[in-house]
Formats: sequence, C-alpha cells, structure tokens
Amino acid sequence: MANQPVMLITGASSGIGAATARAAAKQGYRLVLAARSEAKLNALAEELGKELGGGDQVLTVQCDVQDSGDQKAMVDAALAKFGQIDAVFANAGRGGEPGGFSKADPEVW
Repeated sequence: MANQPVMLITGASSGIGAATARAAAKQGYRLVLAARSEAKLNALAEELGKELGGGDQVLTVQCDVQDSGDQKAMVDAALAKFGQIDAVFANAGRGGEPGGFSKADPEVW
C-alpha cells in the first residue's frame, strides 16, 4: 500500500470534491480529504475506506483553506500520515480577485 499514490483534495466533503475522491479511490489513490465540515468528511472517509480496504488509507482534515495555518496543518498531517503527496485537487476557496492567480496577493488566494 505504501507505493500507492496519495491525492489531497480540498472541498472534499461534497459535490465535485467528493466525486473526485470517489474516482481517485477507484484508481487506487490513498486520500487526504479536507473541508470545513468534519461530519461530512467522516462519512465520506468511512465510505471510501471500505473501497480502499481500510480506513488507514484515508485521512480527513478539517480545514478552512482561507486560513494559511489550516493549510499548513493539512499538509503537515498528510505528510505525517503518508510521507508523500503525489497529486492535489484544489477544489475549495472563495471567489477570485482582479488579476487572477498570477497577479493576486497570496493572502487573498
């Protein structure tokens, strides 16, 4: 199992994030699921843990991606659990600012 890739998904508790988690699980990814809703994350982790052969293949992290401290804690938890992150689906956030990604202040991202 340690050779399986790890995908981190923000906004994983519902919608496109949850659908991406389900698709990634079918492809054999170990998962880091992050969102603000801990209850929804835990329900999804239980569902996906069964598909992946155990809950130890899924890590949930309650995270508000607008908080840089939460972001760092999310990455630290993922690396502590799995030792690697191979793919990230950045699916959570808030509306953009003028100038888009390339010209916006990282504090606004």
